[in-house]
Amino acid sequence: MKIKRMVNLVLILALALTATMLPAVMVFGESPAFGTKEPTVIEGARTDAEAPTAPTGLRAGEITDTAVVLNWNASKDNEGVMQYEIRYGTTTLLTENTNATIPDLLPNTSYTFQVKARDVAGNLSAAASLHLETKRSQNDHSMSDWRELQSLASSRLTGVYAQLPGNFKGYADGPLLGNGDVGTVSGGTADSQTIYIDKNDFWMKSSKLTVGGVTVTNHSHGTSSAPSYRYEQDLLSAEVRADVTLKNVQLQMKTWVDANSNLVITELRTQAEAPVPLTVDVWVPEAADKPFKSGTDAVRGLLWAARESSTNQTPKEWMSRAVLATRLLGATLTDFRSSGGRAQADFMLQPNTTVTLVTQVSGGGGENPDVPEAGSYLKLAQARVMGATPATIAAQHEAHLAWWKNFWLKSYVITNDEWFDKYYFGALYALAASNRTGKAAPGIFGSWITNDSPGWGSRYFLNYNFENPYWGVFSSNRPELADAYFDLVLGYMPYGINRTHEAGYRGFSTTRSLARPYGQATVGWDPARVPVSPVAPVKVRSKLNDQLMLGAYLATNFINHYTYTKDTEFLRNKAYPFLLSLADFWEDYLVMENGKYVIKDSAPREANEHDDNSILDIAMVKFLMKGLLTASRDLDVDASRRAKWQDIMDKLADYPTFVYPVTGKEVFKESESYIDGKTGKRIVNPGRPFIGGTNVKGPWHAVMTGLFWPSDEINLSTTSRLKQIALNTIEAYGSWEQTNSFAMQFPAAVRIGYDIDEVLTHFKKIISSSKSSSLLMRNNLTVYQKGGGIETSGSVETINALMLQSYFDESRGKDVIHLFPMLPKDKYPEAHFRQLRARGAFVVSSGLHGGAIADVRLTSEKGGPVHIVNPFGAAHAQVVKIDGTSEVPVRVDQAQGLITFQTEAGATYKLRAN
Repeated sequence: MKIKRMVNLVLILALALTATMLPAVMVFGESPAFGTKEPTVIEGARTDAEAPTAPTGLRAGEITDTAVVLNWNASKDNEGVMQYEIRYGTTTLLTENTNATIPDLLPNTSYTFQVKARDVAGNLSAAASLHLETKRSQNDHSMSDWRELQSLASSRLTGVYAQLPGNFKGYADGPLLGNGDVGTVSGGTADSQTIYIDKNDFWMKSSKLTVGGVTVTNHSHGTSSAPSYRYEQDLLSAEVRADVTLKNVQLQMKTWVDANSNLVITELRTQAEAPVPLTVDVWVPEAADKPFKSGTDAVRGLLWAARESSTNQTPKEWMSRAVLATRLLGATLTDFRSSGGRAQADFMLQPNTTVTLVTQVSGGGGENPDVPEAGSYLKLAQARVMGATPATIAAQHEAHLAWWKNFWLKSYVITNDEWFDKYYFGALYALAASNRTGKAAPGIFGSWITNDSPGWGSRYFLNYNFENPYWGVFSSNRPELADAYFDLVLGYMPYGINRTHEAGYRGFSTTRSLARPYGQATVGWDPARVPVSPVAPVKVRSKLNDQLMLGAYLATNFINHYTYTKDTEFLRNKAYPFLLSLADFWEDYLVMENGKYVIKDSAPREANEHDDNSILDIAMVKFLMKGLLTASRDLDVDASRRAKWQDIMDKLADYPTFVYPVTGKEVFKESESYIDGKTGKRIVNPGRPFIGGTNVKGPWHAVMTGLFWPSDEINLSTTSRLKQIALNTIEAYGSWEQTNSFAMQFPAAVRIGYDIDEVLTHFKKIISSSKSSSLLMRNNLTVYQKGGGIETSGSVETINALMLQSYFDESRGKDVIHLFPMLPKDKYPEAHFRQLRARGAFVVSSGLHGGAIADVRLTSEKGGPVHIVNPFGAAHAQVVKIDGTSEVPVRVDQAQGLITFQTEAGATYKLRAN
């Protein structure tokens, strides 16, 4: 405890001293490369005596027995807020965010948290305070869970590269790090190592851009003919360890991107017999239409480089600015120089001595002129690296490790199959490293763009790529990973409403892709600045996107978030307003013909062939209406609109089907009819995607599985003919390796009960075989998909659904929880899972022993009845509520093959065979 107090004291003192270390004036921006504006003068920190305003709205999000999530509203400052200081007891945590996860708390303990804002000069704001109490511990296996994860770290949570990574064009194939705002990829050459740096909000107006990087080069005169490389990507600790030989000199490097700030830390060490001469480069790409500059400060030992996304200064045009500032601890930099977008200095790495490169990534994106000048970001970045000392870095690293420990203990699955487990942890890691509350959502390739020409601009594609990564986060008990997704959608909502109004329709619709971030993560965001356009008097269908279901597709994550969490504040403030805007559109667009609501002139895929009754449109609209009815009842609002929504659900067009000649079985087809491209006439769909039309062999088969998941229209309990048609349809695909199938077809197949041996055989083949042409799990434990990126993380639902499924059982008329519904227990007899989330805000843990369910534990977050498919077969079940060290029997009803009992909010229960 004394050591921690000392670390925190040093941390605070170092920051306070930062002000005296800054020069009085530094000129930045006079270069023509940064436009034609007058030079920007940055006043020194010591001239600023104005403290930031106090944070407001300090509130608790999730509270568990050992952690709490704090949220607050941003402070304001005349020179810019550098970071926030969170104090509780003798502990201090620093973050640049307006939220923080506080881990390693004691159960059933009262805490008082104080949050203050600090500016570049070291001025502290008044404190915002919050008193709360952690929950009583009901998780008697949390310590053993962590020990299990630690024991699996080397075999399941570590990716290894034994050669130089280098395929960074799309979803980067290299060691990945990130904190949901800044991402890095490690790579290099025969004589250098580079940390490529990206930032989620660094875009130009139509495409994602990279920020730059930090390169360390060995300039000794040894040969470079036989370099060697070994990189270990440690998911548990979120760090990359490299052991490389450059010009016959061995270097060890450890890099981590701080979970609580935008610091990129790289430690270097050598066991060479003599000092090694190294050069450090801090650089940004140099492009004529994207201003750039670099500089050095030899007195303070600083290197920096900065860039902007465009020379265009048109008002309301999208603009991004980013700055890298680097300082070396443990050795002295010499021979400072800079040119263009590159700043350099040299140093000697002494044998068996550790030095640390500290790099701060600062910047932001928004509509011009809201984004501060690059000089302002430079000032903040320099202050942050100047405040870094070995003690402060040690404290930040301690907090970083605690953040990731808390993340991994939220839930996990162990199948005891090496490939399945590696995929599972790698997929969740990629999502956690690229998504964070309050930050810009990642584009299609995540937080790891290393050039200015990523495929498809790394844009947000709304016809599956953007939605899909989050389909498994709710059952994985990590709903917060979708926060950035929700903020972007809600940020774009006023723009989508306006484009819909201009087409003559009410409500919200959207384009196929978005080419830059929207919402609160963008600088200066204010929805009031987007005035509502009037609805045009004439409807013009051609002004809408060809795929009308995209808005309802976006809604799936909103609906599932509420379904799994029962968070009424989220429903009231975020989900329901968006769902209402979609209801307005579909009520206006649907046409009644022969007693059925029909969806005219849409498209199930990117073909724009004017399909009528596209199967994906029908599925998404029906799911939307179900969500609206539930939300309206639970919020007790808009009762007068429910009859219309129910009527749409009841009378929506039937799903189109046909008999596939190859199998002789009835299967779903894409749509009822479409306009033939050759004749220009509307024809009955002969059976696409299986028969006729374009892209028959292409990646579009999987679009129809949206009917099964995430819409849950068909699930394990379905008894209607739709279930058999769904199974027939998946059988007819026969194309598990198609590029879109991994994140769509696999979870859908598991959730409807398709032949599990076939599903898992293909799943393992894809992730374990180098022969797959379009899908492959790489050494960083992420799955590459030709034509996509981080959406492959969406298939964590495949693994979760083997272990636990929850769904609405129409025959029983209620939500049910089903344990190990699809896992072949004879092949995975010791599989187990911890704290997966089920519909109704229930968190469940269970495991197998010898193929039999050995234990079941359930925590009810909101209370109410729970219905569990009896995991013990015909045996009678005993349920007890855990009350400290005591167990209190609970009354159980066993009917319809279910275990039903009433739960209390916050209580934990154990189930066992009696």
